[in-house]
Amino acid sequence: MEMDASVRLSSEEEQAYRDVAEGRPVTASDALDRLRRLGLVRDIGGTVVALDPRMTAQHLLTGYHGQLARTLQLMSQVAQVEALSRHYDPQRAYGGPASEFVHSRQLMNERIGHALLDAQEGLLTVQPGVPSERNPEVLQEAIVRARALLERGVMVRSLYPAAALTHAATMEYVDCVIEGGGEVRVGRDLPPRMVLAGRDLFVENHVVPAEVDSGWHIKDVAGAAFARSVFEGYWARATPWQEARAALADAVTTPRQRMILRGLGEGDTQAVVAKQLDVSGREVGRELESLRDELGLKSTNQLMVWWATSRDREVP
Repeated sequence: MEMDASVRLSSEEEQAYRDVAEGRPVTASDALDRLRRLGLVRDIGGTVVALDPRMTAQHLLTGYHGQLARTLQLMSQVAQVEALSRHYDPQRAYGGPASEFVHSRQLMNERIGHALLDAQEGLLTVQPGVPSERNPEVLQEAIVRARALLERGVMVRSLYPAAALTHAATMEYVDCVIEGGGEVRVGRDLPPRMVLAGRDLFVENHVVPAEVDSGWHIKDVAGAAFARSVFEGYWARATPWQEARAALADAVTTPRQRMILRGLGEGDTQAVVAKQLDVSGREVGRELESLRDELGLKSTNQLMVWWATSRDREVP
């Protein structure tokens, strides 16, 4: 049976099969020879007989499935070849392949997963801003990925803002990471979102108009090394997650309220703070109003005077 790249039949071949199936006499031809190779007709006792095309189709599908399985197995081994770049790049003056725009969250996650298949340098992530609700499937995928890395003995470190300390989905992820031997810290004024997956850098899209979850895959050696250095600087100044959680017990303010107050204390307007936290201006106003009511204060100015001497300033 023929296993060509294509099994498409020409009009002559289809007509030849129809003639055989309907019992009309046929003469030798290229079309008839191809039908024999495909397993659609057979010579029996000097007569060309049509075979059930459904059986032929099943045999062809079985063969192509086998080819596909072998191809996928070979594709899975390509990462090992690509990983040799860690020995090649340091000896060269160039920085590595160009950056590539990745237009969706799904593709970003797939790229990150591929980069981590043979990564030895670890997974480093920065997640600034107020955490948003995460798709349960995406959350579980992140947990499975982190666990797999930790079981291989690969480092996993994540930086979050204080607002993540009471965010349910983030807490679930962090608990799994810490339980598996990873590290999580809470920092202030974090840089834009980025993921260092092995020696590859993934960052948010700051270049072209596109959907919210698009980004860039950067394989440049120098660029990724610089990002790693930036991460280490913020990491050194951040508070371990467990310590930050313990400090919440006596705090009057919520993590989000502290982020707002710190921004206002640095001279930013409510609109600027809202943009930094990726929330609406109304949400910032509601947080401030809620805190004023709790403290019995009448204005934001009074609230800022209270904040200037509050112990909550020391809480992450």
